[in-house]
Amino acid sequence: MNRKKLNKARRELAQLRRSPQKAAALESLAGRLGRKLVKRGKEPMWENTKFDQLYALSIPHHGGRDLSLGTQRSILDQLEDDVLAWEEWLGDDEEAQNEWDNGEDNGIG
Repeated sequence: MNRKKLNKARRELAQLRRSPQKAAALESLAGRLGRKLVKRGKEPMWENTKFDQLYALSIPHHGGRDLSLGTQRSILDQLEDDVLAWEEWLGDDEEAQNEWDNGEDNGIG
């Protein structure tokens, strides 16, 4: 995941909030945010492989119909937590890279 992909995911997340969605659209975004489908429970569960502190996410299939708005909002809220975790991780990574580029903590200068 890089900053460009994260910004695209954030824009798509905002777009998905504007209208009813099918499970496939939300599963696609979940996959791009680092979640993997796991066999657990009655509904399909998606676990984040990078961030263990994030809860597993259930994205129910309802025969190709749109998800109810409450269910959709709940799923999108959890996916937004994924975006925030990625932003924090990328921010820490960029700070470390900037320190290296500036000669801090690398023995140069």
